[in-house]
Amino acid sequence: MNKSQRPGQGAPDAHPTPADSYEPTVLAWRPLDEWGDVSGQVIRSDANVAEFMLDLVRETAAAAWDETRLLDVIHEFAFRAFPNASHLVLAVRDEDGQMRTRMARTRNSAHVPETRLSSTITDRVLREGCALLYAHDRGRGAAAESVVASGLETAICAPLLDRRVAYGVVQLDVRRPARGCFTREDVDLLSVFATQVGLVLKLERMVQQQRRAFESTVHALVSALALRDPEGAEHSRRVRVLALGIGRQLGYTGSRLDTLGWAALLHELGATGLHHESFIRPARITAEDHEAIARRASATQAILDLVEYPESLRDVPKIALHLHTKPEVDPGADAATRELRTLAQIVFVADVSDALLRPRGGKDALPPSLVEGLLVRGKGTDYAPEVVDAACAVLEHVLAEIAASEPQVPEAGSEPDAPGRAA
Repeated sequence: MNKSQRPGQGAPDAHPTPADSYEPTVLAWRPLDEWGDVSGQVIRSDANVAEFMLDLVRETAAAAWDETRLLDVIHEFAFRAFPNASHLVLAVRDEDGQMRTRMARTRNSAHVPETRLSSTITDRVLREGCALLYAHDRGRGAAAESVVASGLETAICAPLLDRRVAYGVVQLDVRRPARGCFTREDVDLLSVFATQVGLVLKLERMVQQQRRAFESTVHALVSALALRDPEGAEHSRRVRVLALGIGRQLGYTGSRLDTLGWAALLHELGATGLHHESFIRPARITAEDHEAIARRASATQAILDLVEYPESLRDVPKIALHLHTKPEVDPGADAATRELRTLAQIVFVADVSDALLRPRGGKDALPPSLVEGLLVRGKGTDYAPEVVDAACAVLEHVLAEIAASEPQVPEAGSEPDAPGRAA
């Protein structure tokens, strides 16, 4: 394309709208078919840019499994690359073909709910596949309504691509009352930046699809458990809440806490014929008890191994493998294995605690204080000491949370209000 010619000049607008009949001034652009050459030139010409792009690729790839972290990384790198910008907006097409804002932020703010994109700019970027530098020329009549509404003074905008088909845009801009400007070099750098962001957001979209498939499978498994053993399904739900409380107390967050929650919810899948009454009692766990737990863990892992997991949850079946492992320190174990054993211990302690807190095998439920005492007695032999300490610290609070989420059972002799009868 001749750079003295504006992108799309002479071509009729495929989607004309009266409100957007005026288009702001295009100061620079980079057509899609030049992006490959430009990327090489930009990276080769500046060692700092090359290092920046390597960091961007590394950090976005590492965060692709965590949506919140991924958007934070994009935010951080966008304002590092374009220090003159006041706003960053990411928008993608949803399943209905409508543009939806994924992220709108200022340099120092995690979220700016009122930030708007100009349809004049985004429609043209998507239609022509160009990275563009726009400016609001106040000297040329009335500006497009969408430009005025968004408060734009100047902006650089580029398409997000999936196999050279635009599915969204990334825009950095300066909005009133901020002041600043962009250069032609910024347009080229944005084309490089948008290429990586487009790739990683597509990967993140695939991860979300895989996660939805995983959750659908898990819900089917849990539903099957509920039909076979409603009490066991409720037990698994409570164990999950207990395990998450213990995990938070131990400092777990993000994907590791997520992994712990799913492992706790699914720990009961292999429990057919191995109910808690057979091995959970207010006494020291015996060798026979450990053997029963090991059989249950192996059966659970065999089921979980058949499920396809998102990358961030790949350790869920491994936790089942370690459910029967005693809390002995293995000097030969690596850090990842030790963490898996800790997560498995959290599920195990939550499992035992809930079993003791509920009536079982004709025995009454134990009060929380006695359960805590039994856990403390088993510290270092049956249970990891740090897990017991965390469980004792949060038990009362988590039990209150569980009680609040359970359906209220009417008292004996009470009658529910008849339809239409005043309470």
